[in-house]
Amino acid sequence: MRMQQLLLFLLLYSVASFGQNPNEIILTDENLGFSLGGNVGVFEDVDDAYESILDVLTLTDNDFKASQQSILDFNFTANRFWMRFTLTNHSSNEDFIFETGRTVTNKVEFFEVGPNGIAQHFISGDDFAYDDKEIEHRKNLFPIALKQNESKTFYVKLESDGELLFAPVIVHDHMGFFAQDFKSQFKNGFYYGLIALVVIIYFFFFLFLRDRSFLFYILYALSQGVLQFSLDGYTHHHMFPKGGYFTNHVLLIFAGFTILFLLTYVNHFLQLKKHSKSLWKVFSISRFIMGVIMLMSLIPGPLYELSFPIINGASLFGVLLAAYAIIRLRTKGVEVDLFFALAFIILIIGGVVFILGNMSVVGDKIISLGALKISSALEFVVLSISMSNKYGKLQKEKEVAQLSALTSLKEKNAVMDESNVRLERQVKERTSEIEMQKEILAKNNEEIVSSIKYAKRIQEAILPSDEHVSNLIPNAFILYRPKDVVSGDFYFVESTSTSNVQSEDKYVLFAAVDCTGHGVPGAFMSIVGNNLLSQSLTEDSVNSPGEALIYLNKGVNRTLRGTIDGKVINDGMDIAMCAFNHNRTQMVFSGAKNPLYLLRSKSAFDESSLPTAMRVISESDDMVLLEIKGDKQPIGNSSDEARPYTDHTIDLLKGDQIYVFTDGYADQFGGPKGKKYNYRRFRDLLMAIAEKPLLEQKMALEVEFDKWLGDEEQIDDVLVMSVKID
Repeated sequence: MRMQQLLLFLLLYSVASFGQNPNEIILTDENLGFSLGGNVGVFEDVDDAYESILDVLTLTDNDFKASQQSILDFNFTANRFWMRFTLTNHSSNEDFIFETGRTVTNKVEFFEVGPNGIAQHFISGDDFAYDDKEIEHRKNLFPIALKQNESKTFYVKLESDGELLFAPVIVHDHMGFFAQDFKSQFKNGFYYGLIALVVIIYFFFFLFLRDRSFLFYILYALSQGVLQFSLDGYTHHHMFPKGGYFTNHVLLIFAGFTILFLLTYVNHFLQLKKHSKSLWKVFSISRFIMGVIMLMSLIPGPLYELSFPIINGASLFGVLLAAYAIIRLRTKGVEVDLFFALAFIILIIGGVVFILGNMSVVGDKIISLGALKISSALEFVVLSISMSNKYGKLQKEKEVAQLSALTSLKEKNAVMDESNVRLERQVKERTSEIEMQKEILAKNNEEIVSSIKYAKRIQEAILPSDEHVSNLIPNAFILYRPKDVVSGDFYFVESTSTSNVQSEDKYVLFAAVDCTGHGVPGAFMSIVGNNLLSQSLTEDSVNSPGEALIYLNKGVNRTLRGTIDGKVINDGMDIAMCAFNHNRTQMVFSGAKNPLYLLRSKSAFDESSLPTAMRVISESDDMVLLEIKGDKQPIGNSSDEARPYTDHTIDLLKGDQIYVFTDGYADQFGGPKGKKYNYRRFRDLLMAIAEKPLLEQKMALEVEFDKWLGDEEQIDDVLVMSVKID
């Protein structure tokens, strides 16, 4: 019935048009709702000289070229076009709606021109806010009022930014348009509902199976849905109602995403990397090129305008490439799901018609526009069947894998049962052996522990007693914390006199010594060191701390001479030794690697009176901390040659405090980040507790060490000695 009405309309229209104004459209009840572009005059403003309707009104009839198309097709263009036509109402209606331009056209302006100038002016298009439309609808619609037999002249301005521009010229009766639009909205709702259903269902498939083919299928369907959503004009209404940049660009962006995800989906579904390396490379390059085109579309100007025809061509290439990949794999004997192949045949037909329509190869825009939507809807139905088959295949593979795993597990369990019986027998046999060995180990361990405890008593007997220390250096403290039961660190405190002075001229020696290693090996070294230092007191050749260290060095080398298993023994000691004169006004220091710290009141500090080797390492408002470094060579260098150790003479003042120590305190790991305590913190701590009595200083050092140690293990023996001059 509709086709008969159209033929009758064309016959009457041809008769009525003979001899009339070529830009006049005579409205009848039969031609309402059809595009009447063949009776429209068109002017192309190539030089952008006619932006205003007032400028266009100066044009003559010859400037407007008669159109030969029912739907005016201007192809991809950034030029401005003006349409002029006269409507004469011979229908039974007086209230009309005029439709023109694609839903994604940038600017559409509608002018009614009367004898007195511009009678009506309405705007529509993506560049304007949705609320600015006279009729708020996704299409470009304008109201027209024409009494029966009345004629009016209208102008339409169309502008695009490089996109495909075509313009139907359709006059609807008011009620008829909304009845027709209701059917169109219902079809669109069905289409977008199908897309939403595909996305939701296969999203859960992806969550359950973790197969990326489902993810890329979802992204492809979603991009295709948004692309159609934009082509139908819904993004302007629902997503970007203010118009402008995002409304203009969303179509290109999602056209690119659609092809990008289509190629990615096909690549993963067909496993091209496994079945065809060359095709996999072509797909990768194609996706990269599509990404570049999408970036081009974001840049205003010539690149943006060029993106429209390029992305249409690239889309056609992408669809054909997917089809070629299916055919190529099938010819190579690779199994490809038939529904998957059928879906792409449907998509190719619709996609090719749509893209060729955009390129003006297919003339009927209504058919080309509907082709993509219909083919994509059918494609998603068929692809959903294909993806369901894939789901079933994955489930079957999973069941086979589970069955195989279960069979393998049963076999392993049988082997394990047999093995367990054998092991159980062996365990019973060896348990008795272990119990016997355990008793032997317990006895040996008890003997070792007893020996170590006895060694501790020996070492404690060798070390100076508290009474001996307090008699010789009464104003002093010693912080001594071995890492193990016995220690490689030891302290030495004795009185002596030199062989070249009168006997009443006495000296007090004290030293902090760090032997190689700790525990039992270190304890043996400490006994050797303590004996040699005691022997040095009776030697006429030893008259200073430096000479005592030479004697100690020779004695250690002599005691540990030779090699073990071809390896030279390099065990030895680090030491800091001091000697007071009888009235404690002067002190001599010598060190092997270990330094001496001297804490002095700032008010008594005179840098000119200090030895040249002494330097300031820290200071506060009241105190100065000074350091003399020991010589770099340690004790025990596997050489009988008597290497010199330097004696440093220091004039002492009342209130001076001397510190000698081993490296165990500063090298301890701990704190919030498990780092070394280090010498900077050690010096800062000594400065902070300098004003405290000696006993409180010792307690403060112990508290700080325990706090820093925390849950860490003590890594070395700790020894700190301090003497205050009173």
